[in-house]
Amino acid sequence: MTRRSQSWYRSKNAKARRESILRRSRLGVLARERKRMANPVDRDPVLVPFYPLQIGVRDKRNGDMAWIDFKSVRDAARRLSVIQKFYT
Repeated sequence: MTRRSQSWYRSKNAKARRESILRRSRLGVLARERKRMANPVDRDPVLVPFYPLQIGVRDKRNGDMAWIDFKSVRDAARRLSVIQKFYT
């Protein structure tokens, strides 16, 4: 004979219990946000990645040039394939 690890009462109320936990979590997030807004502190700026190289494309028909940060070879190949597909 095996015993159930949870009673019928608990398994019936699992959805309500889960919703209650999620509601309390959302209320906690909102409370922390209100507290943050009430007491503003100079926070460190968000660090933005810096890419030292750029890649450029020039349209020979009208002379337009576009420069974009060179993040990786994969990113450059993807961007160039889109340019070739739609602009040639």
